[in-house]
Amino acid sequence: MIMRQTIKARYHDGVLQPLEPLALADEAEVQVTVDTDVAVSADEILQRAARVYQGLTAEQVAQVETIALDRRQFFREPAA
Repeated sequence: MIMRQTIKARYHDGVLQPLEPLALADEAEVQVTVDTDVAVSADEILQRAARVYQGLTAEQVAQVETIALDRRQFFREPAA
């Protein structure tokens, strides 16, 4: 059986330190997934957006735009 806990921790001097008690036996091995908040500047967002169509032909860009703007693509019934 897998028991999942989501907790906050602080990384300090190479060690993750839980900010709340854990329901774990001493020496228990666990798998850790680390989610971090990464600040991205407005300039970086614009630079990333400018690269979205990089390497595509004008025809490919038009095709992507057509699909993206067609709301039916977002609400169609799943394939049988």
